[in-house]
Amino acid sequence: MTLAIAILAVEILASIVAADLDCSPEPLPFCKPYILSITVDNTLRLFIDGIESANLPNANDWTKADTVSLPCHTRVIAVLATDDGALRAGILASTEDGFVKTDDTWKCTSVYQRRWETVDFDDSSWPSARAIAVHRTFTCPWMWIEGIRKGAYWIWTDNFVRDITGDRVVYCRKRLDWSKFNRRLPPCPTRSLSITVDNYMILYLDGIEQRDLPNANDWAKADTVPLPWNTRVIAVKGTDDRHARAGMLASTGDGYILTNSSWKCTNLYYAGWETVTYDDSAWPAAYVSGIHETYSCPWKIVPNIRLDAYWIWTNKYESSAGGDVVVYCRLKIDKDSPEF
Repeated sequence: MTLAIAILAVEILASIVAADLDCSPEPLPFCKPYILSITVDNTLRLFIDGIESANLPNANDWTKADTVSLPCHTRVIAVLATDDGALRAGILASTEDGFVKTDDTWKCTSVYQRRWETVDFDDSSWPSARAIAVHRTFTCPWMWIEGIRKGAYWIWTDNFVRDITGDRVVYCRKRLDWSKFNRRLPPCPTRSLSITVDNYMILYLDGIEQRDLPNANDWAKADTVPLPWNTRVIAVKGTDDRHARAGMLASTGDGYILTNSSWKCTNLYYAGWETVTYDDSAWPAAYVSGIHETYSCPWKIVPNIRLDAYWIWTNKYESSAGGDVVVYCRLKIDKDSPEF
């Protein structure tokens, strides 16, 4: 009896954890959105995962911090800071508990690089920020900034002294590590995405190209890659060799992801089309040319892909009728997608 009760208790606890652990790309339920307080001496522009934060009333007044909501799925904080050339330059920021604070774990450069503010930008070659002074009651020439935690540092590039050689404009980034939350509850599961393209495929997850796809040029065999729980965008470049029909087909094992008309496809190339922050609202819906379940000539059943997935392309999928040879397709995974 005691053993049966213990087993029942474990099952109940597991069901509660499963119910509470929402692994959709929305903020994690056991982590309320943070409030980030930030200021720049002298002018601030702030980006959260590549999206510029508007309505910063103190962006030009370093003596007052601006506060913004920092969702729990945030990956990158990026700051464009401008100095007016008097005394010192600096950026200062923190969340209330210090999970985020400006210090030398940030990266800063004075060199502009395209898309520097986006999630998928590679900042591995950027130098560490220079921690100039710790935030306390008074740090010359700065005073105490209300709302910013003691222990945060004023940061900039190495050229922070405001004279003829100082950097007037800098770009700073901080990648966030949410791994500590994975120790509170079991980690969110990682699905496997199986995908193929007739005929050639390049696959991106959140703007990162997935390499080592042995079947990328063989539509009869799917490639399978891990799909992290917080993935936001799947992007595929498909190329047709002009034999019969063109198409792409994909699914996760549980059907959370299926190729269908919820995807968007175009034959036009746009810079940054594969990234998380790219706006595809004007793209047309993918054209569905056949369901995987039945034999859809010229295709056969592709192992590891669900039968309720659809072959998709643009509406010009017939190779013999001047079909689109190269297409770009995207799926945004958002709050309206089925939950884990």
